[in-house]
Amino acid sequence: MIRWLTRQPKRLAREEGQAALEFVLILPFFILFLLLLVDFALLGFSYVSVANAAREGARYGAVNCGADACTPALITDRVIERSSGIVSDPASVTVSWPDGTDRGDPVAISIEQDYNFLFFPASIPVASCSEMRLEQREAGAPSGGSGC
Repeated sequence: MIRWLTRQPKRLAREEGQAALEFVLILPFFILFLLLLVDFALLGFSYVSVANAAREGARYGAVNCGADACTPALITDRVIERSSGIVSDPASVTVSWPDGTDRGDPVAISIEQDYNFLFFPASIPVASCSEMRLEQREAGAPSGGSGC
């Protein structure tokens, strides 16, 4: 075979900058992926914290509310305390006794909190609702209302 037909010219065979160029092209996408990963991990933590706080508040209301010892403000304080700092506004917590306040009736805790992304200009509502049956009679709690 003729040697000059199979050999590439020297200037076409150089590839010193190819890896650097590919790295520069991929780097913004990689950083964007990492930022999205961090934001969605924090969103997951926020959801788990809100769900746990609603469950803790419902459990507190079901077990510790008895004979004028419980108010919606006490349960709301418990929810805020157990939310790992995610829930800070008492207005985002709703406490209700949908079927009354007798033993066996439910106490419902509903939380609606917005999660603001750290690296992107958007927010997503994070909501959770928990309902548990009263284990003691609650004479001081308001009757009626909406459940989860």
